[in-house]
Amino acid sequence: MATRGKIIKTETPEQLRLLRPMVVRRTELLLDRSKCCGCNVCRLVCPREAISVTVGQVTDGRMTAAPVVNIDESLCSLCGECAASCPVHAYEMTVDGKPEIPVIRFEAFPNLLRANRVNQAAASASTETGYIAACPTGSISATIERDEEGHVTAVSQVEVNRRTCISCTRCMEQGPAGAFTVTKPYQGRVYLDVSLCPEGCQACADVCPSKTIRYDGARVSVDERFCIHCGACEHICPAPGAIRNERRLIMHTPIESGAWAKALDKLVSYREVSAEYDRKGQVRRRRAVVKGLLREMVE
Repeated sequence: MATRGKIIKTETPEQLRLLRPMVVRRTELLLDRSKCCGCNVCRLVCPREAISVTVGQVTDGRMTAAPVVNIDESLCSLCGECAASCPVHAYEMTVDGKPEIPVIRFEAFPNLLRANRVNQAAASASTETGYIAACPTGSISATIERDEEGHVTAVSQVEVNRRTCISCTRCMEQGPAGAFTVTKPYQGRVYLDVSLCPEGCQACADVCPSKTIRYDGARVSVDERFCIHCGACEHICPAPGAIRNERRLIMHTPIESGAWAKALDKLVSYREVSAEYDRKGQVRRRRAVVKGLLREMVE
C-alpha cells in the first residue's frame, strides 16, 4: 500500500507515469514518449532538477535511438512546469481526473500562447488538401467530397486537434490563403553551419518534430517558417556548433513570479530575458503613474 503523499512511478517504453494518490487529492503526470522529442525544455525548467534526458544515439548519420526523458520521483513535486512548457504536448497532468496544471492554477506560471484558428469559409473555398497530409502531427481533419474519378470537389468542417497541434505554422503557410491563423509560443532563430556537418548526417532531420529540417541526399537545410524552437536538433547533433537554436521570445499570458523568471533565464537568451524584465518594469512604472494620477484626481 502506498505511503500517503508518496509518488508512485510506473514506466514502459511508451509512457512514464507519476501518481500521488492522496485521500483528498489525486495528482497524475503522464509523459507520452511517442510525442517526446528529447528537446530538454522540461529538464531546463524543472525547479528541482528532477528531470534528466539521455543523449540520443546517432549511427552513420541517422538517429538510431531517440533521447529518453526520465523523472526522479523522489525529487519531483508534481508542480507541472514541465507540462506547462512542453513544445510538443508530450506531458499531460490531471488532478482528480480533470486536466489541471498546478503551477498555472496557482498563478506561478503563465499559459503559453498557442492557438490555431480556422476560417471555415477560406478553408472551404479551396479544394487543395495537401496541407492536411503535410501536418507533421496529423492534427488536421476535414470532410472531403470526391467525384467518381477521385478528384476533390469540396472541403468542409476543417478542424485542428489542439491537443496535438505544435503550432509549426505549416498549415498557415501551405494551406488555403487565410484559412489558418497560428500563434507560435516559442520564437527565435536557428543557425545552421553545414560546413561542420558530418558527411551524410541527418540526425537533426530525424528528430525534428515539425519537419522543418530536410535532408536532400547531400546536406540538411532548415525552413525557419516551421521551426517551433524546441532545440531537439541541437541536442541530437553529433557535431558541436553545426546547428544552434536560440529562443528570443516566449508568447505567454501576463504574469510576474519568481518561478517564471527562473524559467526564462534558462529558456531564452540573456538579451531577451533582459528585454522581458524591461517590459515588466515598464508595466509596473505605468501602473504607478496611473495610480498617482488617480490619487491626484481624487484629491
